[in-house]
Amino acid sequence: MECAAICSTLPLFSRRPRKSAYSVASGVSAAAFRGIPDEDIGRLFLRHGWRRLNRIESPVRVRAAQKSSREDAGSEESDNALEKAVEKSKKVLTLQKDLLQQIAKRKELVSSIKTSLLDPKSSLDDWEDSFADNDKEYDGLLSTSSAQSAHGLEEYPQSVPSEHFVENDKVGKKNLPLTTTTLNKGSDKILRKRNPKSVESNVKPASLSNLSSSLSQSTSSTTKTAPGTVNSSNIAVLDLDSQTNLKPSSREIPLTDVPSSKASASASEHEKRDLSVSCSKEIGDGTGDPSGVALKPPPLAGANVMNIILVSAECAPWSKTGGLGDVAGALPKALARRGHRVMVVTPLYGNYGEPQHAGVRKMYKVDGQDMEVNYFQAYIDGVDFVFIDSPILRHIENNIYGGNSMDVLKRMVLFCKAAVEVPWHVPCGGVCYGDGNLVFIANDWHTALLPVYLKAYYRDNGLMKFTRSVLVIHNIAHQGRGPMDNFSYVGLPSEYAELFRLYDPLGGEHFNIFAAGLKTADRVVTVSHGYAWELKTPEGGWGLNGLINENDWKLQGIVNGIDTKEWNPQLDCHLKSDGYVNYSLDTLQSGKSQCKAALQRELNLPVRNDVPLIGFIGRLDHQKGVDLIAEAIPWMMGQDVQLVMLGTGRPDLEEMLRQFENQYGRDKVRGWVGFSVKTAHRITAGADILLMPSRFEPCGLNQLYAMSYGTIPVVHAVGGLRDTVQPFDPFNDSGYGWTFQRAEANQLIDALGNCLLTYRQYKQSWEGLQRRGMMQDLSWDHAAAKYEEVLVAAKYQW
Repeated sequence: MECAAICSTLPLFSRRPRKSAYSVASGVSAAAFRGIPDEDIGRLFLRHGWRRLNRIESPVRVRAAQKSSREDAGSEESDNALEKAVEKSKKVLTLQKDLLQQIAKRKELVSSIKTSLLDPKSSLDDWEDSFADNDKEYDGLLSTSSAQSAHGLEEYPQSVPSEHFVENDKVGKKNLPLTTTTLNKGSDKILRKRNPKSVESNVKPASLSNLSSSLSQSTSSTTKTAPGTVNSSNIAVLDLDSQTNLKPSSREIPLTDVPSSKASASASEHEKRDLSVSCSKEIGDGTGDPSGVALKPPPLAGANVMNIILVSAECAPWSKTGGLGDVAGALPKALARRGHRVMVVTPLYGNYGEPQHAGVRKMYKVDGQDMEVNYFQAYIDGVDFVFIDSPILRHIENNIYGGNSMDVLKRMVLFCKAAVEVPWHVPCGGVCYGDGNLVFIANDWHTALLPVYLKAYYRDNGLMKFTRSVLVIHNIAHQGRGPMDNFSYVGLPSEYAELFRLYDPLGGEHFNIFAAGLKTADRVVTVSHGYAWELKTPEGGWGLNGLINENDWKLQGIVNGIDTKEWNPQLDCHLKSDGYVNYSLDTLQSGKSQCKAALQRELNLPVRNDVPLIGFIGRLDHQKGVDLIAEAIPWMMGQDVQLVMLGTGRPDLEEMLRQFENQYGRDKVRGWVGFSVKTAHRITAGADILLMPSRFEPCGLNQLYAMSYGTIPVVHAVGGLRDTVQPFDPFNDSGYGWTFQRAEANQLIDALGNCLLTYRQYKQSWEGLQRRGMMQDLSWDHAAAKYEEVLVAAKYQW
């Protein structure tokens, strides 16, 4: 009764019509307790209620349980989503695998087409049938690929085909008044297949009147090219061969003609022209080599394929005064072999046989005057060569840097303005480069304005934002210096004057083009590791060392390579006559002895195989250390040697060279004032020792040529000479030559004395030096890979 009384006072047991706690806890409705006395209910509660009530969870526990159940459900849903994603990934991988297989098939088809094109035995009918069959199969693969992509990847956007950009080319071309020629189906497809796939959209930026002025409508008109046709102005239909003063840089080797229409022959004419250097026609594919030597192709660039435009004031073999011309002629070909689309832009100093008019004419304002520019182009060894033609650039090919400083400055301003617009106006292979994935490579102060123009006229105006520029330092001694008044000639707004302003403790405040290029370029490269270090010193920086140290994060040294098709004793065409012979490692001693005897006969020296023949090739100036050789000549003449010197330069040093012959006799000293490519090759092959006592040498190429021909270099250990010529170590049988540390005549005599001692008394060590030098890989392929790393870093701004 007491329990019942107590329970009756609790709210749970109130007689109000509500559910009891017991019914809630047990899940039994209150109707189940009707008619039961309260005493019995209390007894039941005391017997079972506490056990039931302990099972009643608090609201917090209830909410936690509900949350846990929701998390379990969410986890189950995420697992299902993950499984779906895995299945989709598997489908994507399967599609990618199929696409890769189709790409491999397409490559086989393209290869078979090329083979049929180059097969001289195939007839026109067979070629057309084969092309038609391959074309059908190729189109079938394209349709299959498109269907699979549409079926498996519906949610992904479709890419725009390259034909869209060709047919909707908005680049304004100021063409000459030429007609338009329609190509047949086969020729049209050949021309389209020649275009690199890496070309991106070439949408012309807004016209900039302050950089170039448009031609009047009376002298030029814009010609639209319909799909399936090619503007004949873009495929060199100007009859340049009718000019009588054309000077081809090398003779051509007849190629197998593919029967086609006249327009097709014109379209492919620039592809048939192959000019490497002088006689490289015979050796470009190894066919000119008696031993059948084939050059190993370099690895491809992979995903880093870019559009590269190298701009240089000189380019071998057309124009060359030093190593810059060799680099501009060889590095682009090495980059092209790695899969990049590469162009070289250089002035047209004379009438060259290979370039043909591109059908593009522009006007640029320099020093308040409108100057006309015509663009010429050639396609050689996988590289597009574009030549800038203007009256102020003509007829100076024998002295391309001649004239007063103002004349040189105006020429370089015009050249850089025309070069920076080449990717928009000159269609190479029918398609302009545009600004997609584009990198400019400027060389020395002559083209250091190009990064400045790229910044001032394009990037600062929101155009070509992803186009990069790299500046290469070949010789920092020449900087384009002058008074600040020279800024008015470059045609830039006044706010850019500070880029050119440089304070020199010796010369005071002055105008410096190289300084502006160093500030605006995305990356800076120099031609050796040693020279990169020297540029940071007051002695080697020539007043720019402070600026270089401020930007040392973007400076890198890359050692130059050599053109192993031109400079190769097995393939050298200059060694095929007059008693000279090609030779290899196996025929080194006999071949080099014959070349030495032929050189002695050609220069009217006594033919003596036992006498060391010492050579020098280079400019006759203070930098090359010619004065050190002059001081050492009396000692040399007492050592029973023969000395041959080839070069041009300062008039007083040229006269000194003539005096050497008269003073010591022409049976011991022979001097050649001037420069001859053939003689340079023959001296490199016939000499035993090459002297390079340069006071500074950014890289140097002659020591690389010498080692590849088995000629031992004796060099001053500076710049690239230190990087490339490892000193001879007789104890470990290593090294490639001799070096000396200071630019002094006695140091040169010590190094040369040890070299002559080894030549006369240690033939086995001497032959080991020759063989190690010839076995080095001195090609441009390694340097091209290093340049590619710099270009990628500039592209992504690492």
